[in-house]
Amino acid sequence: MTDPINTPDGGNDPETFKSFATKEEHDEYVNGIVQDRLDRYKKKFVDYDDLKTKAEKLVELEKSQMSEVERLKTELSEKDKIIQEKDTVITGFTLKEMKATKLAEAGVAAEWADSVSGNTEEEIEASVARIAARLKVEPSAKTGASSNPANPPSNGILRMTRAELAEKSKDRVWYESNRDAIMKALENGEIK
Repeated sequence: MTDPINTPDGGNDPETFKSFATKEEHDEYVNGIVQDRLDRYKKKFVDYDDLKTKAEKLVELEKSQMSEVERLKTELSEKDKIIQEKDTVITGFTLKEMKATKLAEAGVAAEWADSVSGNTEEEIEASVARIAARLKVEPSAKTGASSNPANPPSNGILRMTRAELAEKSKDRVWYESNRDAIMKALENGEIK
């Protein structure tokens, strides 16, 4: 019985089905067909790098044909976007620093920074005041008038014994937010 076999060129070959004496002959025949198809497929993409280079040159040509004003507008737009992204980051850091400062002035632990709301100094001050009132915290004489975040409030650290401090320091968040004050108090011998 003879059935047509598909040939690599897509046509039908009236050749009969082949029988093979060994598996190796069969595998060699199949591998030849697969390799032929791979070669044809690869030929489709031979000029990919050339096309990519031509596309890049076309983009450059289009840019050079833009009027000077259009080119400058495009560049300005790109730079404005970069500046806006950086302003957003800076504003975030400024707000975070302002919140920490206002919390320190109010005598509230830095761990409450996430609870402070507002985007202006007045809004942040009002938020910190509400938090301080709820916590019934009053600014200490040392920190109440100071706006220096490098001098955070002691948050009762000076009134603690070493045993109380060791117990309280098991709370990692509290310890991290008060580490500088703890170290300073220990250095100055202010903790009994």
